[in-house]
Amino acid sequence: MQNPFSLVFGKEPKTLIPNVNQFDEIKDSFLSSNPVSTTTLITGVRGSGKTVLLTRLNKYFETLDDWIVIELNPETDMLEYLASSIYENSTSKFHFIKKEFSFSFSGVSIKLSGDKPVSNVITLIEKMLGILKKENKKILVSIDDVSSNKNVRTFVQQYQIFIRNDYPLFLLMTGLYENVRCLQNEKSLTFLYRAPMVNICPLSMISIAESFNHLLNINKSDAIELAKLTKGYAFAYQALGYELFKNNIRKVTEELIVYFDQSLRDYVYEKVFFDLPEIEKNIIFALTECEEGNISEIMEKLKITKGSMCQYRDRLIKKGIIVQSGWGKIDFALPRFREYVTLQYYFE
Repeated sequence: MQNPFSLVFGKEPKTLIPNVNQFDEIKDSFLSSNPVSTTTLITGVRGSGKTVLLTRLNKYFETLDDWIVIELNPETDMLEYLASSIYENSTSKFHFIKKEFSFSFSGVSIKLSGDKPVSNVITLIEKMLGILKKENKKILVSIDDVSSNKNVRTFVQQYQIFIRNDYPLFLLMTGLYENVRCLQNEKSLTFLYRAPMVNICPLSMISIAESFNHLLNINKSDAIELAKLTKGYAFAYQALGYELFKNNIRKVTEELIVYFDQSLRDYVYEKVFFDLPEIEKNIIFALTECEEGNISEIMEKLKITKGSMCQYRDRLIKKGIIVQSGWGKIDFALPRFREYVTLQYYFE
């Protein structure tokens, strides 16, 4: 029997606990007769399940006859790829193929009818979108792991123009909170502030326990203790399940913790930690020394003001690193991250 759990990022695991509420929230919004927004941003810490949610939504909309789903690579010329993908994926391609003139780019030659030749890719897209609109077709464009690079900025700026002209385009993007925020702060892209932002929620620990019980034949009490170890973090669920299966372990043991910590460290935590600004590292270092997680104690240790601490706290919460654990208290959101940071302190 193959391991039902996976440590591979970007690929939908065979064993999946879907985040039903957030899936339905985005799906129903896009299918509404009068959508509040045609754009949705999905954020969350690395390994929280952003790509999995995006993939599930793509697969759902691909089953609908009046939708075309196009995935764009943020490291390529996204407008050219959009044009060629609309052409290649459209069931109405015969509307585009005529003898009057053609447009070629990136090895793709497209023929269209009309009075004047098409001289640029934007005009080409507008012509195709116009045809699809008449046929009541909609296009879902999805972009995984966005950052504020030139390709993404150029595409999103033009996407805004397409939407203003009432073309049937919808946009779904995933990214780390700090990358999405950076994109929103671009002068010409502030409309993204009005787009709904969905922050990935932790998985149900009841569902995780049931999964371990069913897939690995672990008794219910041990499955519950194992589920608690994940804190609902999607990658932790996969990593723990992977190590349980691989090493034939069926309960929380010191050996399992060693394997689990190594997977979390090697695949996620080193990247998460080293991407943090210095002041945020100092705050989480201080948090490891505060058993109760009192914000006032952290402020005293670091000699920072209440106003500054509020900003850093909110930023770390939105990044998925910490959670509010009570009045004036914070705690680590990620499983075993306190232990990782405690060890990391001695290497800084």
